Amino acid sequence: LPVALLIMLLLAPQALSKYSVGVLNVGLIFGIAAWSISIMLGMGGQLVFSMISFMGIGAYTVANLCTGRLSIALPTWSMLFIAPFVAGLAAFFLALILVKMKGTYFTFASIAVVQVAYTFYNNYKPLFGGPDGISGIPSLTIFGHKLANYYEWFYFLVVFLIIIGLLIERIRRTQLGRSLASIRDNETAARTLGVNVFRTRVIAYTLTGVLGGLSGALYAMHVRYISADMFNYGNSAQIIIMTMIGGVNSTIGTIVGALSVNILPEIFRSLQKYMQLIWGLSVIILMIFFPTGLGGLYKKIFAKSRAKKNIVEGENYNEPNSQT
Repeated sequence: LPVALLIMLLLAPQALSKYSVGVLNVGLIFGIAAWSISIMLGMGGQLVFSMISFMGIGAYTVANLCTGRLSIALPTWSMLFIAPFVAGLAAFFLALILVKMKGTYFTFASIAVVQVAYTFYNNYKPLFGGPDGISGIPSLTIFGHKLANYYEWFYFLVVFLIIIGLLIERIRRTQLGRSLASIRDNETAARTLGVNVFRTRVIAYTLTGVLGGLSGALYAMHVRYISADMFNYGNSAQIIIMTMIGGVNSTIGTIVGALSVNILPEIFRSLQKYMQLIWGLSVIILMIFFPTGLGGLYKKIFAKSRAKKNIVEGENYNEPNSQT
């Protein structure tokens, strides 16, 4: 499946218009933000909305440090490190307060973070440009080459997401990933086994900020304009829908979900005013019949086909013995 998806992505620009490739790029960038949900919800069992606020931190970091607004004009490639660091730092300090809450209290607190951050983004002009936003953001320059069009951006994002995706998969298999899974399944048992619940959740929430800041920085340099409307509660809920459709525990499924939520509205443009209804019904149906999303559905089908293959191989192996 990863190879087939990669081939499809690499061939897609050959058949798509410039605008369509731009939509595809935004879907890939949102996929990084959706991975942050995968860490908190899929691994840790905590629903969080505030990743959109960390996207805003990453985007506004680029807008302020690369455009000369603050008499500073850093190279854009440095934002791949600075923006995630700034967003991760903000997430770390918030985590020291928020992760002490549990369940719905934590979720509601993360919604409050979104509302507070949106208010700052929309009203404080010196840093965030107010309702007018910030324009003239330079495109990413990597290894001395400026990404001049959506096609170049596309190939860069595919390679970049493969690297980040491999890191996410690695996290799932590390002590951090196993600790998060144990907390998700049974917090009391996790404490009994020596898992530091508070520290583990702080690290996970900080990673949410890092991935959110990274996706926000890429979004700002890709679109070259940002405003507060991008970082509101509605878009945060949309990223959660991407994760739920793709599968909260599936790295590849999350990207498929992000691409679906971004591309399908363009395909069914005539149904634009019904898209929220369509997404809502889709999530309800998935949660009833396929609670693990598209990624979980693929794993289930693959496991069944593998089991059938093993049964057939076992029968073929026992046949000569029965004849003997």
